[in-house]
Amino acid sequence: MGRRGFNVCLIRKERLRRASAVGEPGRRRNHEGTLHAVLARVLTDIDSLEQFAPGWDALAVSHRRPRSAPVFTLAWYRHALPPGAQIRAIVVTDGDSVVGAAPFYVVRTGFGFYQYNMPVPLLFGVEPLFVAGREEEIAAAVGLALTQGQPVPDMVFLDSLPQGSPWPTFIRQGWPRPQPTLVTPHSFPWPHVHLADGGFDAWLQGRSGDFRKNFRSSHRKLQAAGFEYRGSIDGRDITDRIPDFRRLYEARRARRHGAGPAFDDAFTAIVTEAAKTLSGTGRLRLATIERPGEVIAANLIVSAGGHASGWYMGFADAWARLSPSFVCIVLSIQDVAQGGGTTYDLGAGAYAQKSRFTDDQPIFESSLLVRRGLRPLHTPVQVVPFHARKAMGRFLGRLRSLSTGRPAGGRNRNPD
Repeated sequence: MGRRGFNVCLIRKERLRRASAVGEPGRRRNHEGTLHAVLARVLTDIDSLEQFAPGWDALAVSHRRPRSAPVFTLAWYRHALPPGAQIRAIVVTDGDSVVGAAPFYVVRTGFGFYQYNMPVPLLFGVEPLFVAGREEEIAAAVGLALTQGQPVPDMVFLDSLPQGSPWPTFIRQGWPRPQPTLVTPHSFPWPHVHLADGGFDAWLQGRSGDFRKNFRSSHRKLQAAGFEYRGSIDGRDITDRIPDFRRLYEARRARRHGAGPAFDDAFTAIVTEAAKTLSGTGRLRLATIERPGEVIAANLIVSAGGHASGWYMGFADAWARLSPSFVCIVLSIQDVAQGGGTTYDLGAGAYAQKSRFTDDQPIFESSLLVRRGLRPLHTPVQVVPFHARKAMGRFLGRLRSLSTGRPAGGRNRNPD
């Protein structure tokens, strides 16, 4: 472990040759024609990670992955890291350039395994990012770095990847043999609205007549009641509205019997920090339907590279007859299109209301890399939760001490 909180893994040609059948993925020639290696760092503290944030963010923009931007992950590490969890973020560099980022954290499961996860559930949708054209090489470097982390992962969970993504396979290829087993636990739709051809007007015209009629009617009625749409990108405007947003979201979550992550103090801190950092950039937007002293709908949107993603949503049930959430989403899409956005996603999940906005629902999936040779495959004792196995061990130790007359652990605990 380095003094600044990271392990450095020099990804050499001979270690990665079996991870890729193409070229020499561990080495590239620089402008002088000499060979050099990429570096994969396993970072364990925020200070070490922040120095790579600009290059990491450039990857999020180029790949159009707003939820994977470092501003949100760093804030999550600061405010929402689970108790007992530790940061294990992997950054791959080639010279001074960041060419890959995979922000994990590690926890010990109830079965005693070390599992590396992406920041979920608050940041559902975080993906590893690799520079275009070198994905196989950089992903394999991440895989090799995982095996050199402390602790070595028993399981690696990759969430919210497009169906058929090669990233899990490429990461798996970086592991020394025996390579881990790759499984896909579940898949889910992620509806997308496309705005590139004709912008907002063309999209709206492509919706049904009932859709357009309901939108215009509800919008007029909301305006008649004194409500207006507001798209806030200023950090102070966003933070001033967070209490109302939190109230609306939690009310909606209660109506759904607690489904979805809580809008708690940790998430409030994440949004507040991101709003300050991204103020005025348009990459964090809070869309609201409001009138003086009253907010009845709110939609939090994150953006990068022309793609916008609806993150959290809430509305006042007392005004449901005027469909404030429906109007807010439509006007949010218009806002994104006017800002140059070409796609807008509605978040993961198959809900009836989402199908009103788009017919395109690409499938995303989660992937799990499981280290071969895990003991549950060989002994049923490992299936017992870790804390129960520890208690069982203490109990058996006491039995041995009673039968042998020797203190448990081989030491005399009562010398008198």
